[in-house]
Amino acid sequence: MGEQYVRPPLVPREAPPAWLVVWRFRLVALLLMGLAVLVGYRVFQHFSGATAQDPGLSSYGATVSQLR
Repeated sequence: MGEQYVRPPLVPREAPPAWLVVWRFRLVALLLMGLAVLVGYRVFQHFSGATAQDPGLSSYGATVSQLR
């Protein structure tokens, strides 16, 4: 089977502006880093055995429950 001709699109359009691409990359990178921090925190809580008596990094929940 030989090569087949692929015709270009009928209506050409300009490429998106470079600043839009840069900011989209920054936003996605920031969201992924935030997700990595949250996952790392949850894994730390899981493996550290944080409880209400020894909350570890999650002392906010224990403090709020005592105030109620």
